[in-house]
Amino acid sequence: MGQTGEPVIDPRGLSTAQRLGDACVVCRKRWPRPRVRVGRLPDSSGVFACAECAPAPPVPRARRGPREPLMVAGRPVGEPGRRMRRDVTSPP
Repeated sequence: MGQTGEPVIDPRGLSTAQRLGDACVVCRKRWPRPRVRVGRLPDSSGVFACAECAPAPPVPRARRGPREPLMVAGRPVGEPGRRMRRDVTSPP
């Protein structure tokens, strides 16, 4: 049984042994068998890591909210007041 709020891991990037809990999800080590549950698959089966890797499992990237602006080179897209650079040879 899984815990509420534990990360859901995409199984497409895992080997068969990792999906079955027979290998560490981080380093792929099979022996000793990983025992620390660090997440779950979409079918609610556990994803495990070895004791060395468990303190630092990969953190899933947070989804962007609908109101967060897209960024282009450090500026929000469509930022008002953005000026185009004039050609030096053209008249003002």
